[in-house]
Amino acid sequence: MPTLEITDVNYHRLLKRQIRKSLPPELAESPEIQDFLLSVHQAYSEFQDDLGRVELILEQSSGELFKANRELSRIAQEKTEEAALTSKRLEEVVSSITEVLVQLDKSGNIIYLNNAWENITGYTVSESLNRNWMDFFSDSAEEIHQILESDLQTIEATIKIFTANKKEIWVGVSLSHQYAGDQHVGYIGTFSDVTERINADKKLKSYMRDLERINAELDQFAYVVSHDLKAPLRAINNLSEWIEEDISHMLEGETIDQFRLLRGRVHRMESLINGILSYSRAGRIKTVRERFVIKTLLDDLCETFSNKGTVRFNLEGNLDLILDTEKITLSQILQNLISNGIKYNDKPEVEIAIGWTEDATKFEFYVGDNGPGISPEFHERIFVIFQTLQARDEMESTGVGLAIVKKILDEKGGVIRIESKMNEGTKFFFTWPKNEIKDPEASLKNNPFQ
Repeated sequence: MPTLEITDVNYHRLLKRQIRKSLPPELAESPEIQDFLLSVHQAYSEFQDDLGRVELILEQSSGELFKANRELSRIAQEKTEEAALTSKRLEEVVSSITEVLVQLDKSGNIIYLNNAWENITGYTVSESLNRNWMDFFSDSAEEIHQILESDLQTIEATIKIFTANKKEIWVGVSLSHQYAGDQHVGYIGTFSDVTERINADKKLKSYMRDLERINAELDQFAYVVSHDLKAPLRAINNLSEWIEEDISHMLEGETIDQFRLLRGRVHRMESLINGILSYSRAGRIKTVRERFVIKTLLDDLCETFSNKGTVRFNLEGNLDLILDTEKITLSQILQNLISNGIKYNDKPEVEIAIGWTEDATKFEFYVGDNGPGISPEFHERIFVIFQTLQARDEMESTGVGLAIVKKILDEKGGVIRIESKMNEGTKFFFTWPKNEIKDPEASLKNNPFQ
């Protein structure tokens, strides 16, 4: 290997400095030293290259990490702002809730309340936290103890409380047990001000008592009035019969008809009084619910009208249908409709069709006849009390039967309608709820004929 001078080789700068500093010229020119120095020089160069590459990689990684860190910081900022906004909205929602949101520990100490507590009771949230809720419901301590000992998952109660200004209010309590694993740790639920509802219920009960008393007085009054009205009518009827017997040898032609007409008017007046009594009691007199087969009811009705001349009944429905309802009241409706179909029938043979179906909430009945039919303009009028389509001199009628039917159905939540063609007959359809509907608006919504 040729001998090289130190200056002939471009050694690494650190190596060159060390050679100049440490080696005498004669040693630096030794071939072995030259080989060694060249190897060190090569190692320095490779190290310098590797270091450069590492620095480049570190620089690139540092840039990427900086960008990633900046992106993470931006995302974290956005999430923080979103969380703050969500928290604010949640606080606004909780603050706007009119019910008190409450959390208690297992001893009944208050852990959490929202602002509705202050609005309802007048006590601030800060002064109420960490206090036992029995401090505020002290007049109902026994009831509260029973609530906390209840095994029900959700506890419902209405408890009296005095507000901060000593005003008495009623609070509806709804609490559920809270568990951490298998361990019972407390309760969570709501308090709500139900004072208006409680007061309304008290007023309603008071009104119901007054109404029951008034109804009883009206029944007594109607009974007395009817008795007092019927007494002179019976006297008139008896006197007319006695007079007719006493002067029967003097009566002839038109005079006899006048006496007969007089007694007819007396009987009509008595029927009207009875009709008014029946109408006033319709729907108010509660009858017992019974469980019965429809066939038994219809057999009784058919037997009742079997002596009304030539009447043929057609039953169109499931004869084994079982009803659980007020049998007497339903029978009264069917009896009035059947009687109406027979009384006003103009055919030599009367045909009465009775049909029925059911669904989940109601039964639907119809009573049809083969009579003269009813003109559409009278379909509503016939349900008005004392309204008849024929003059009473032609057909004795009080005009109360269909009015009673309409009143009973209105009370029970049922509805009635008519289908009729002149000279072909009439069908009365009515619905009979399986469960009585007290709300007239609900009855209107459930009207299948609208």
